[in-house]
Amino acid sequence: MILDLHVHTFYSKGRRIFHDGLASPKQMVKQAKRIGLDGISITDHNTTEGWKEARQYGKKYGILIIPGEEIDTMDGHLLALGIQETIKPGMILEDTLDEIHEQGGLGIAAHPFDIAGCGLRSFARLTDGLEAFNAMNIDRVINRKAKRFARRYSLPVTAGSDAHTTDMLGYGRTEVRANDVDGVLKEIKRGRTILHEKYMPTRVLLDYSVARLKLSYFYLLDYMDHNYKWPKRYVGKKILSLVDKSPGTIDYLFRIIAYLGLIAVSSYAMLREFLYLFKEN
Repeated sequence: MILDLHVHTFYSKGRRIFHDGLASPKQMVKQAKRIGLDGISITDHNTTEGWKEARQYGKKYGILIIPGEEIDTMDGHLLALGIQETIKPGMILEDTLDEIHEQGGLGIAAHPFDIAGCGLRSFARLTDGLEAFNAMNIDRVINRKAKRFARRYSLPVTAGSDAHTTDMLGYGRTEVRANDVDGVLKEIKRGRTILHEKYMPTRVLLDYSVARLKLSYFYLLDYMDHNYKWPKRYVGKKILSLVDKSPGTIDYLFRIIAYLGLIAVSSYAMLREFLYLFKEN
């Protein structure tokens, strides 16, 4: 089976930018069928509502739905695969893993070394497996580091797209020899996975970012009013107002900013990795 094990729907919400996932469970399932996936794991942030809604569409379209949740633990983000009920965020990693195991699931370290600092980093060694390829980690250094870490600690590995829209689905794929949820979990736990890796195009990431900002526009204004002081509040609102001009010529500016950002992030990640290797030696 070919699976995407890291998928979000509109049940995923952010703290600053309210709308995180943009597609419905039905839309994600239909897209999975269209692009030739055999199954997906709906891993919405701190909720299981997404996969529970997706089950009916999985049966209709012949797509295996693997129950999941992306949990904000005290130590970083953790994918819970094969669980039945929502596991609350904010607990330490060990307690979160205990609850996952009580439900018969697996705890997989999501994007463990992401540049935003949301990953588990060295705590990933305590998990049942590690997301060695995340299609949104476009600087590439981070995924290579995750693979080395997995080899060092003999951890099973998975790949996922971290998809938040239908266009983002299917870039990170995990292949296993199984035909049901229990079989998938067993194959992952035994380390019998094949990863299919394709980085997400900058255009797809840019389109998602603009759409997300548009939908969250008034939430962001309110957040700035309550959390930013002048002149940061003034500048933030002026920058945010630019998204109202998309689609249009403003998109050329967004593309330039996106590519410059990619270069900056990649350079920073490479420098950080060089310093890490230098310390190791």
